[in-house]
Amino acid sequence: MAGPKITVGNAEIISLTDVEMQFPWATFFPNVPMHEMEKYRELYPESWGDIGFKTDAGCYAVRSEGKTILVDTGLGPGPHEFLRGATGNLIDDMKSKGVAPDDVDVVLHTHLHPDHVGWNMSGDAPTFPNARYYAPQADWDFFNSALAANPQMEQVVPLNEMGRLELYDGEITITSEVTTLATPGHTPGHCSVLVNSGGEKALIAGDLTHHPAQVDRPEWSPAFDLDAALASATRKKMMDGLVEEGHIAAFCHFPGEGFGRIVESNGKRVFQAL
Repeated sequence: MAGPKITVGNAEIISLTDVEMQFPWATFFPNVPMHEMEKYRELYPESWGDIGFKTDAGCYAVRSEGKTILVDTGLGPGPHEFLRGATGNLIDDMKSKGVAPDDVDVVLHTHLHPDHVGWNMSGDAPTFPNARYYAPQADWDFFNSALAANPQMEQVVPLNEMGRLELYDGEITITSEVTTLATPGHTPGHCSVLVNSGGEKALIAGDLTHHPAQVDRPEWSPAFDLDAALASATRKKMMDGLVEEGHIAAFCHFPGEGFGRIVESNGKRVFQAL
């Protein structure tokens, strides 16, 4: 197993976990027949919990060219009633892996769903006091147009009012080794993060996929994909690329650290953990 840290050329990626989550299968994948999902249980047993789909709110820190970049900020401190009162652990997990909140130079959001923005603020102040925050423009436009229905924006709007938020569109460069890639569908502005250093590449995929079975069945969209057809098409395109190029991928909602490769095996595409 790779452990919580991998190197990609001269860059380092650190896997972080905020909180474990479970959802009934019918709630998360309402259009996927359970007998079809069951075919992947033996391959991915860690994705099965006592009430259904077992996952977590994962994040990644990237160290590149002297900068520390935090990709997403989890669900937040809680307690979270829908998770039976669970509380978030991101800050403690960061510290245990050598990443202090003061060290973070950039917070880079793949998208603006609640489980990716939850630690942005601590009370009235940014949790990461030295960071510039980045968020997709299309997600800002979408979620900000209906604030009452999107309480997670309480973790985003204040940053804009403070002048700490940079809205980006599609592909931007954070360092010469770290860029964003437009991977829309899950949300209008959803992006993944490409780490390209020393001839090696890794893709931090955000919510491009949730369950590892989706690498083989990209047409399976969870209830939270806002544009299921576009999300499926994007997912297929990105999985095709990962198979062909053999690069590492890091998935926020996959079991363990989320690091692995997509390989062909027995007529299926399989997520093979590092």
